[in-house]
Amino acid sequence: MLQQQQWNQLEAVAAKLMPDDLTRLLDGLCLTDTYSKALASYSRSGDSDFRCLAAGVHATYVAWQIRGGAYAKYVGKQQLEGFAKHLNTAYQHLTTTFNSATYQAEAAARTVRVAMGLSEPDLAREAFTRCLALAPAHLQAHLFYFNFLTPKWFGSEEVLEEFGEAAPTPALGQLLEAMYLTELFSIHDDSSAAVQQQFRNHYAQQLAQLTAQSRPLTDGSLYAVYFNNYLACLNHLLGHLAARNSFLQVLGRYITPYPWAYFGLDWAAVQKLV
Repeated sequence: MLQQQQWNQLEAVAAKLMPDDLTRLLDGLCLTDTYSKALASYSRSGDSDFRCLAAGVHATYVAWQIRGGAYAKYVGKQQLEGFAKHLNTAYQHLTTTFNSATYQAEAAARTVRVAMGLSEPDLAREAFTRCLALAPAHLQAHLFYFNFLTPKWFGSEEVLEEFGEAAPTPALGQLLEAMYLTELFSIHDDSSAAVQQQFRNHYAQQLAQLTAQSRPLTDGSLYAVYFNNYLACLNHLLGHLAARNSFLQVLGRYITPYPWAYFGLDWAAVQKLV
């Protein structure tokens, strides 16, 4: 629809989507260079809530592509200027007042990542609170806010753990627990063998319980995609190869960039693990 300039049909479909499906549509259209020209043409063709939302999400993607994956101290001046420029554009789009509560919640969730990039922690907290007032268990909001609370951004290990424990649903709590434990593996990845073993020993019971109780989810939902990726990665890190493969076989091609990239594995490398 986007490429064929079927604007009305696209917007009619988007307006009927549930929150996780809206997240998935926006990710598919906007977090890639594939549809950049089509999105630009769509944006120029008129004004609408979905145009504004899509423009904000794509500007966020462009900003982070410019910045790259390096730590801030290794990012050059031109990169930082381009990063900030596109993030400010994204912020303007995403803080618009939307007629749809679903769009409003999605925009607030996306604003968390924009505010994080702009080093505006108060704005990130406000956006997260705004999203949860409309959708208390919004998956994308919790994923972005988790990243915001990591030690390399504006949080700590203790805050991350508390965030997972306060999850509004058991399912979301289980995913956040898996993300928390994976984050700890990432944090200790460059530590000495002794420190890594100490970390594994400290969390051995929690890791064993989570991995033993978790089975691949087969419903194809956005939640299932993230859950299966994180459990596959945890089992990989623990050396539970059969369990890892059971999650990967269900995932098929739906491999998310993270958490694998934390450990030097891209999509193609993960595909070869099975």
